[in-house]
Amino acid sequence: MQKSLRPAIFSALLLLGAYLRVMGLSWGLNSGYGHDLNFQPDEWVSLRGVLQLDLLAGRIKAPGAYFEGTFNYYLWAVPQAVLKLAANKHADLSDSVNTQGHADLLYISRWMSVLVDLCTIVIVFVAIREATRRFYPSLLGALCYAVLPMEVIYAHFMRTHILSNLLCALVIWLSFKLRKSQSWQLLVLVGLISGLGAATRYPVGIIVLIPCLYLLFDGGSDVRSCRLRFAERAKNFVASQVWLIGLGFGIGLFLGHPMLFLDPLSVTQAISNETLRYAAFHEFSGSQLLNLSVLWRYVAYLIPFAMYPLLWVVPYCAVLYLLFNRRLYNLSIPILIFSLLYLYLMGKGYLAPYFARITMLLFPGLCVLVGIACGDLQSQMRNKRILAVVLTCVLVLIVGSAVIFDIAYDRAMQQKDAREVVRDDLKKLIGETPTKIGIVRFGAYFYTAMPAAEPLTSQKVTVQLQDPGQDADFLLVGFARQITPPQINAIVRQIERRGKFKYIKTYSVPVKIFGHECTLARFPLDMTYPFPMILLFRARVPT
Repeated sequence: MQKSLRPAIFSALLLLGAYLRVMGLSWGLNSGYGHDLNFQPDEWVSLRGVLQLDLLAGRIKAPGAYFEGTFNYYLWAVPQAVLKLAANKHADLSDSVNTQGHADLLYISRWMSVLVDLCTIVIVFVAIREATRRFYPSLLGALCYAVLPMEVIYAHFMRTHILSNLLCALVIWLSFKLRKSQSWQLLVLVGLISGLGAATRYPVGIIVLIPCLYLLFDGGSDVRSCRLRFAERAKNFVASQVWLIGLGFGIGLFLGHPMLFLDPLSVTQAISNETLRYAAFHEFSGSQLLNLSVLWRYVAYLIPFAMYPLLWVVPYCAVLYLLFNRRLYNLSIPILIFSLLYLYLMGKGYLAPYFARITMLLFPGLCVLVGIACGDLQSQMRNKRILAVVLTCVLVLIVGSAVIFDIAYDRAMQQKDAREVVRDDLKKLIGETPTKIGIVRFGAYFYTAMPAAEPLTSQKVTVQLQDPGQDADFLLVGFARQITPPQINAIVRQIERRGKFKYIKTYSVPVKIFGHECTLARFPLDMTYPFPMILLFRARVPT
């Protein structure tokens, strides 16, 4: 009975993960293609790169993708080629006015993100099963990943972070297999997947440390044996294993990012001009090297919001449990070292701790650690049923709260976007009258207020960036996330004080949980792309 029940439970888990990721997947599809049109600004970057590719014509150069890596762009180029061969074969997808072609490519690429993330759920489950040989701890770790809000949100988008996490999960799983067999095929394979990770997003290449750490530090549960055998393991690692992993890494990097080898000057230039603009080199100066205050913001702010509202408690407790459990060091320490090193390099190296997506590469490892800790707890609590029931109830509440938030977020994505509502209202207000629409040059205007007005541009309608003191018939002020009523009132007073405009309306789509609005005012910016807030003003005297 139990053997037949387990596949049904795991299938239900995958169905839940799929449901959370598919609901709202069509959000913003018809926004158009352009820096001032796409509702999700990073998807414009993805489209920019993939539209430079043409697999049918053998064109594999994508300068727009060199700043981060091209592997995922080549995968997106496959449906692009299919679209050209099928109904859209006579349409030029690189044409900025081909809205339907861009929408089709964007939708298919989002489906690819969903399928890749579902594969990651499976790999997280398999990795924990490999480490613990237990079903329910593996199920819990996979469940945490399946309902993790940041993963659910980003699986809706055409971005490279989802594929990065799959490659990270694969490396963790294969690293567990390396504990039993260090065959050359497995060593090359784990290096190859790590190389593909680096070709997807350069920082992801750090996952190659995971198998290296397992090969060096996995000496069994006996600490004395570990010390005695470390020299021998290090010798074997340096003599052959690291070279096989390095060979696989190089092959994977070449396969996923051939232009890094064939046209290194262009790639280097793209990295210098785009990627390094967001690097905080001063954080690695002598005086700041040990300053960990920035990392604390990741631990105390970004990760908890990425696992909103309470899911973060589970991996944090698991990490604490494993830190004080020396019997499990052979399983946990390599992942913990990798996580800390990645967080240190990316947390300090990125310009500012504003975006939760920086932490996403940590989530497969954290969910695996949850499964490992749960597996040990399960064996420890065989005769402590009351405690086991209490912990189970707590886990249900924590995971359930994440599911409720995910569903509320997805349902809000299914509503008409605030930018579309603004655009429709402007159409009604403008009619056939020649009109000038002003966009306040503030913050994230290019994906908040501008996409609402830019499609209205015509011979009679002009859209321009401006300050509130300039003349226009309508004025839009966009905010990347919701702001509080006192903040709205202060901004309205500030603009109306200049005497040119009168406040008309505020536009936003609320995320509601059981009828109560869940404010997103404090959320990281990359978790609020579907929910900007836009203020509409009208000229007191027509221009």
